[in-house]
Amino acid sequence: ENLVAASVVEAEKTLTEKGVSPKDAREMAAFRVFGGTNGMYGTGIQEMVESGDRWEDESEIAATYLNNMGAYYGSEKNWEAFRKYAFEAALTRTDVVVQPRQSNTWGALSLDHVYEFMGGMNLAVRNVTGKDPDAYLSDYRNRNHMRMQEVKEAVGVESRTTILNPAYIKEKMKGGSSSAAEFAETVTNTYGWNVMKPAAIDKELWDNIYNVYVKDEYNLNVKEFFETQSPAALEEMTAIMLESARKGLWKASAEQVAELAKLHTETVNKYRPSCSGFVCDNAKLREYIASKSDAPAAAQYKENISKIREAKVSGDAKGMVMKKEEINRTPEEQKTTLSNIAVGAAVVVVILALVLFVRKRRKTSE
Repeated sequence: ENLVAASVVEAEKTLTEKGVSPKDAREMAAFRVFGGTNGMYGTGIQEMVESGDRWEDESEIAATYLNNMGAYYGSEKNWEAFRKYAFEAALTRTDVVVQPRQSNTWGALSLDHVYEFMGGMNLAVRNVTGKDPDAYLSDYRNRNHMRMQEVKEAVGVESRTTILNPAYIKEKMKGGSSSAAEFAETVTNTYGWNVMKPAAIDKELWDNIYNVYVKDEYNLNVKEFFETQSPAALEEMTAIMLESARKGLWKASAEQVAELAKLHTETVNKYRPSCSGFVCDNAKLREYIASKSDAPAAAQYKENISKIREAKVSGDAKGMVMKKEEINRTPEEQKTTLSNIAVGAAVVVVILALVLFVRKRRKTSE
């Protein structure tokens, strides 16, 4: 059986059904290598995925992915040529999506580009074919033990050896604010995968993240860690979990949602909004959080968010950046900054004194 020929025939049929001329359909049906349009590297879906009020149905994300990654690379004549429906037609017989992995420095959850590219392809195929393709990491990290690893297994292994592992968390917390940001990034990527391939992220994983970082089941004082090192990261993580619940990706209990809303609003009200996309720029999520909070906390939360958004609109971007940096800085870093300022001022005073001394000596000699 010649599956390549069958694929070309099916792609040609798909293209003609979409109104492409028979001549162009025959040429386009053989296109196989696709990438970003206009020299663009990214898919254009990452910010969209993380702004849940910008889309209601995953087909909107799929359309953006197909449009931005639909340039054809295969000949000098057609290099980077975009032909409508060509990429979509090439995906019609796709059963499996494969991502090579050859390094220990990144995994399915630690690098956002994995859910962006591999996950984006998965979502696009699902919307083109109507069925969720299998997804594998082609694992070449050990040349003596190369294997195919299903993406759900990869997510499970990585989560249980890192963000759900008390030994890992304890050591990672020694990294301060940068480690707090990495915890938040991993949770963001978990949400990204949940959008791209819901079957890869189950309820148990979200429940475990909630238990570790909200309920502190390992007694690691995680709340104190985040409040000391980076309240912004805690705001981000709780907002992401609440967005997962709002979108129906995580079937969280009413108790879990209430606890998350309480922790999120308390953190925002105490330390000011960090104003990431999840925290400040998702109107539907903000309303959802307020609706799950008690009235006084919700009112203060709305006011704090409103103030910082007004500052953003008025162009006080520099002030906002400074506020976020202040939220993320540790007490030690703040002390260091003050010390540096003091040293700088002292140096200026010494230089001025030297200048005055030299001038006085010159006048005396004259």
